[in-house]
Amino acid sequence: MLIYEPHHFDLISNYDVINLNFPSHLHRCFELIFVVDGELEVMIEQRCFHLHTGQYLLILPNEIHSIVTKSQSRAKICIFSPDYIPTFQRMIETSSLEKPIFNLSLEAKTLISRTLFKDNLNLLEQKASLYLLLSELMSQTTLIKAEKKDSQLLHTMLTYIQDHFTEAISLNSIAVTLGYSYNYLSKYFNASVKTSFSDFLNGTRISYACHLLRTTEKNITEIAYLCGFENIRSFNRNFVKKTLCTPKEYREKIPLLYLDLHPVHNQLDTPYS
Repeated sequence: MLIYEPHHFDLISNYDVINLNFPSHLHRCFELIFVVDGELEVMIEQRCFHLHTGQYLLILPNEIHSIVTKSQSRAKICIFSPDYIPTFQRMIETSSLEKPIFNLSLEAKTLISRTLFKDNLNLLEQKASLYLLLSELMSQTTLIKAEKKDSQLLHTMLTYIQDHFTEAISLNSIAVTLGYSYNYLSKYFNASVKTSFSDFLNGTRISYACHLLRTTEKNITEIAYLCGFENIRSFNRNFVKKTLCTPKEYREKIPLLYLDLHPVHNQLDTPYS
């Protein structure tokens, strides 16, 4: 079963993990892994990479990957939105990394240890650290044209949804845009993501709504329409279905949800539990 994680909107999420094992999944964000101790085996699009103590690895958006600990490992994971590094995102849109494993210079380690993998609210420092890290990565690898693969259609669909979920889209409109039949796309999507298109689309919209409720002062009705819902009733119904509380209750709990912005301290919320 392939897991798709539609969250992470304009945030950096940090995780401390021990003996991590996580099945095949993908998401719209970059994923940076640093092995503090031990070894990890990371499978990226059917390519296997072995990470050892002190090494870094970068997974690109929408790359299918899994993580296995065969003996023991302790690692730090930083998941960050493509919105943080638009220049690099444009560079790799149709490419993959020939070698995603890399090391950092002492100078880079000094800066990055202060700004990444920990709670740091200085956005400019975080972005500067990411670009420095990516610069060092690219000095140790090259970009290769992404190969056409069986999952390419899924990547195309997920990317389209991420780019247009705030609009009035439907599976039928996507089928017309991509040149496929509605019935074929419906069966393909259900089989690949193990959920219906409507549930997936609404889940993505609600994840974005949670982000807006946490980070803006926009009223709930405005947020509903900004997320792509046609009416407030549909928004409320789907919000309760996903979060088990109303948008108003969710916003009132924001002080308690502060840890959700920094999951490194909230192991109950982390997808890597």
